[in-house]
Amino acid sequence: MNTARRNKRTKRNKNKRNKIVALWPALALGLGVLALSEAASRLGWALPNVWPAPSSVLRALYDNPDVLAMHTLQTLLETGLGLALALVLGVAFALALRRSQALSRTLMPWLIVSQTIPTIALAPLLLVWIGFGLWPKIIIVTLFCFFPITVSTLGGLREPQPLLEDLLRSYNASGRQRDALLRFPAALPAFFSGLRLAASYAVTAAIVGEYVGGYAGLGIFIQTSANARALPLVFAAITLSAALSVLLVALVGLAERAALRGRPPVTEENV
Repeated sequence: MNTARRNKRTKRNKNKRNKIVALWPALALGLGVLALSEAASRLGWALPNVWPAPSSVLRALYDNPDVLAMHTLQTLLETGLGLALALVLGVAFALALRRSQALSRTLMPWLIVSQTIPTIALAPLLLVWIGFGLWPKIIIVTLFCFFPITVSTLGGLREPQPLLEDLLRSYNASGRQRDALLRFPAALPAFFSGLRLAASYAVTAAIVGEYVGGYAGLGIFIQTSANARALPLVFAAITLSAALSVLLVALVGLAERAALRGRPPVTEENV
């Protein structure tokens, strides 16, 4: 048993090293772009009022921690609440469509058509209907994130497993029991795939909502800094928004690994 545990630990460490090695090309590319940008700015090849040097962006981050933190927390609040609402509504909607073919045939085409409407065009309407405040931004984030969560989860729930379905029916399992024992576990990879995609959209959606109207947030900070021609501050806010997106996607990845750790795939070959 100790040997098996040691082999498992060795394999896990090897996988971690392989993942770290796989990140080096992307990291090298990013560092190379930063170095070229810094060199172009110092040599006068790039105008500072067009493309600021990375060092000036870092200085802007260092010199304005309080105001950047305040705007970042506001955007993070809108993003988190909107993504959570999209998660609840998306999973519930996917379950409803999975249970009712008539409902799926009625609503699914309109759900697809709704994605042709630019969400930013709805933002001014939300301000008219709801007014300024937190809720318009939350709704915009929810609208951005709802579709990928719903479609991915529904696809996972509809993944055909006829042999396993027949096996559970032979034990007189109810529909809810089949959902809990078969469909939900089988749909987890698809669900997390949609959630990861939604997480990558969420911060951008919050900033879009702030552009239309708001008092705080990275979108407001970008607008005011751009109007003042303070490009290092604009790039600093963009850097923070990108960091938030990467953080959300990474958290979804951690949640996925925790949920699927040690669980074999739910397939008919494992019966």
